[in-house]
Amino acid sequence: MGKYIGLAVSLVPVLAIAADSDKLLDSASNTTLYGSIEQGIKVGDLNKDDKTRAEYLSDHVRLGIRGEEALNNDLQAFFNFHFSHEEKDGSSGLNGVREADVGLKGSFGKLTLGRQKTSWKTTVGKAVFDELTPGIERMSKMIRYDLDNIAGSGFHISLDGVLDGSHEVIANGKTRAFNAYDAAAGYQGRNFYVGVGYQRTSVDAIETKLGGKTNELIGASVSYTPYENKDRDQSLTLALDYHHHASFGEYFAASADYAFGRQKVRAGWEMLDYDKQKDLNLYHLGYRYYFSPRTYSELKGFYRKHGSDDGYVTKLMLHHDF
Repeated sequence: MGKYIGLAVSLVPVLAIAADSDKLLDSASNTTLYGSIEQGIKVGDLNKDDKTRAEYLSDHVRLGIRGEEALNNDLQAFFNFHFSHEEKDGSSGLNGVREADVGLKGSFGKLTLGRQKTSWKTTVGKAVFDELTPGIERMSKMIRYDLDNIAGSGFHISLDGVLDGSHEVIANGKTRAFNAYDAAAGYQGRNFYVGVGYQRTSVDAIETKLGGKTNELIGASVSYTPYENKDRDQSLTLALDYHHHASFGEYFAASADYAFGRQKVRAGWEMLDYDKQKDLNLYHLGYRYYFSPRTYSELKGFYRKHGSDDGYVTKLMLHHDF
């Protein structure tokens, strides 16, 4: 409870500014409060003693503020703060869910400075389940450039680098300037998406899901919607992901996402095929019911197979976005 109170107290000054923003900003500016909360129950036997246990899940509480301001010459300034009531130790600069960034966007593209999502995270990974995929999702001290829908073609590019000469983000980094960077590109068609990405750190800092760290990832994602009926709120989307993890091996994932009315059924598979370890497979299945566009309940689970070891996890969740 203390963590929730601490989060609320820390946001009071920011919320006060947001509430009074109409007095501080002109009509060409806007500020939005957003967030999400998810609570539920987890049942599974992936424990140290391999016994089935039930747990209450309460670790998903997010709160954010974002805004934009129109400037001269068709420029826009923007900012984003994204908070969590709980953050893992050592994640202040690497991964975690908190964000704090500011930037400019216009006909030249978008330049974003601060703690934010990596180009790898936003470009590669279209399969709906990602329990096994590595890759650094967020980093501090980041300079990122995006150019979307180039000349109306549907193509986009994204580049970022972490300027970390003091090695606060990438511990024991080898350089006195940029110690991590990403490069990504993609194409969005009417019902088709393809993206490729590359992530590298100056030392082994990218954690894998079977132990150990690497310093390089390369990957691709494809998604395709073969069926969509907007009048009936029906759609089917298929996705495939592939990554190569330097010095380890390969990652594969596939998923199907079928939506019909207020309901959604999702199925997927993930595999780590590492050279010196037994294959790890996850088989996923999930069902969602939307009470509204912002509130849904979800029953999901996966079966895990790693050599002769196996186990399962099932979750029943209630989620709300605002």
